[in-house]
Amino acid sequence: MSGIIPKESLGGFQRWQVGDFTTRPTTPTAAAPVISETPENADSGLVVNDVPLPTAEDIEQIHEQARAEGYQAGYAEGQQAARDEAAALIADTGTRMAEMIGHLQVALAYMDQEIADQVLDLALEVSAQVIRGSISAKRDTLLPVIREALAALPLHHGHVALHLNPADAEAVREQMGEQLAQTGTQIITDATITAGGCTLRAGASEVDATLETRWKRVIEAIGIEPKDWLETP
Repeated sequence: MSGIIPKESLGGFQRWQVGDFTTRPTTPTAAAPVISETPENADSGLVVNDVPLPTAEDIEQIHEQARAEGYQAGYAEGQQAARDEAAALIADTGTRMAEMIGHLQVALAYMDQEIADQVLDLALEVSAQVIRGSISAKRDTLLPVIREALAALPLHHGHVALHLNPADAEAVREQMGEQLAQTGTQIITDATITAGGCTLRAGASEVDATLETRWKRVIEAIGIEPKDWLETP
């Protein structure tokens, strides 16, 4: 290959010449800044690869929507928690109320029974007082008791001993002396016998018609534990 370039190939070549060194060099003019023009209606933010970025208004809407959704979720969760707590409280309160009512019913039943027992005791005490007063005022109330006691003895009983309180002995002699003599009954005064009662003894047989025993039978008949209602004060 030849190192010579043909003249036809040097059409764009210009000969270089040395300039005049007497002429002062000129200061190069500064390049004007490049100002990019923005469209007048550019209010939708920057565009990156043809994808619009969210504006401040879009971000605010997103934030507001997230806040609203979070509030609704928290509100619903709070309501459910409050309902669960209220249901547990109601259940616990109902259980406690049921226990209290049960205890109250037991207490009331006990009180009712205690009051009933006290009223019954008072009634029996009053009855005992009335009986003692009636016997003291009417000595003849013992006569039917003696007749029943004699009738309760077995036939062919032989000699009968009638034990009476000294306060009753005289009244019985006056009203039943002849009848007792016909049956072979002897009156024996006995201070251990309460006025209004008596005992009859005939051989191995004995009839207890004391006031205490008769009262005890009445009390036992109505299911009450006997007490010393008729103790002499």
